[in-house]
Amino acid sequence: MFGKKLARAEKECAAQENLNFEISDLRIDDVRLPIKEVNFCIQKGEVIGLAGMEGSGQGQILRALAGIVRPSGGHFYMRKEEDQRIDLVGRHYFDFKEAGISFLPAARLEEGLIAGLNLNEHFILAEKQSGFFIDQKSAQKLTEHRIKDFNIKGAPEINIESLSGGNQQRAELALLRQPLRLLLLDHPTRGLDIESSMYIWNKMKQRCKEGASIIFISSDLDEVLQYSDRILVFFGGRVSKPLDANKVTVDELGQLIGGKGW
Repeated sequence: MFGKKLARAEKECAAQENLNFEISDLRIDDVRLPIKEVNFCIQKGEVIGLAGMEGSGQGQILRALAGIVRPSGGHFYMRKEEDQRIDLVGRHYFDFKEAGISFLPAARLEEGLIAGLNLNEHFILAEKQSGFFIDQKSAQKLTEHRIKDFNIKGAPEINIESLSGGNQQRAELALLRQPLRLLLLDHPTRGLDIESSMYIWNKMKQRCKEGASIIFISSDLDEVLQYSDRILVFFGGRVSKPLDANKVTVDELGQLIGGKGW
């Protein structure tokens, strides 16, 4: 891998029949760290890990794919059918949500959940309402079902900030709408114990089996290698071509993250 410059990301996408999304020449003109010419494809059921030093550009790309940060150029295509695609660049955040794209931030209480609200209120807010009134009994049943299904240690009436970090993350996963096409995760297991981390990944892998794709950021290189099918390395706003997770080591990733081999 080393001894020659690392290739930039390719533009051509293989396995068109399983293609979920396509990123083409995506650019973000941030004065702090401009990012140019990001190109990669996302297959159905695929997990892509983003590795790099904090602030190397992976967070901006993740938020751009979530519709939170607006790119200055390029394309983010969602595949509809074999010969049809929709460009999501420039569209509203809610269009991304309707497309089945969900983002779970690293700062759970600051961005992902609402302090002061309980579990039941979170599930009510997350569900599409068919009218002006809330069916409290149905909402209570839904909350109890999700608590059981995701093994959340907490009653429906408990405030979200009273839960442990692992249970807050389980609650975030339980809040995701169906159908889900792309799940974007910023440090999904940060601060969690091993048992909670494994549980979270088992739940996310179930989504992959249903056809959803996952892109996640982690500073834990072992986690990146263990759960990724392919890996993108970020360094100073530059992005590598997708690397096969089965053909790269922790040491090689560490050197790329440190700027060697570019």
